[in-house]
Amino acid sequence: MSGLLREVADLKLVRVSSQPEWEAYHRIRRHVLFDLRGLSGYDEHHPDDRKPKHIPLIFADGDEFVGAVRLDFTGDGNGVVRTVAIVAERQRQGMGRAMMTAVETQARTYGLNGLEAHVAPDAVGFYRKIGWELVDANRPNPLMAKHFA
Repeated sequence: MSGLLREVADLKLVRVSSQPEWEAYHRIRRHVLFDLRGLSGYDEHHPDDRKPKHIPLIFADGDEFVGAVRLDFTGDGNGVVRTVAIVAERQRQGMGRAMMTAVETQARTYGLNGLEAHVAPDAVGFYRKIGWELVDANRPNPLMAKHFA
C-alpha cells in the first residue's frame, strides 16, 4: 500500500468521550484558536461543549490527535460547525480538508441537509476551496454554508 493510502486509512473522526480525547480536544482548540491568535479566556468547561445536541469531535491520524471541531444540531435539519482547529504543525498538509470531509460525512449520517459556519476571515478561502459558499461577508466572522444534494 502506498504511503498516501496508508495515511488516509489512518485518519478518523471520533466523538470525544474519553479523558485523553477531552484533553486533546481542549489542548488543540486552546492553542490554535486562542494562543496562536494572542487571545485569552479559553474555557474548557464551557457548557456548550456538553449540550445534548452538540457533538465534540476529535480528528486523529493514527494515534496522534491532529484536529478538533464541534458539530451542533440546529433543530431545522441543518448543523453548525464550530471551533475548527488543526494543530499548527499539521496545517497546509490536507488535514483540514480531510477533517471537514469527515465532518460532512458525519453530518449526512445524522440526516442533516447542510452545514453552516462562522469562519475567521482568513479561512474564507479554505472553505471556498472545499465547496462552501459565502453567505454573508459583512460579519466579523463571515457566514459560510454547504448544502448537501
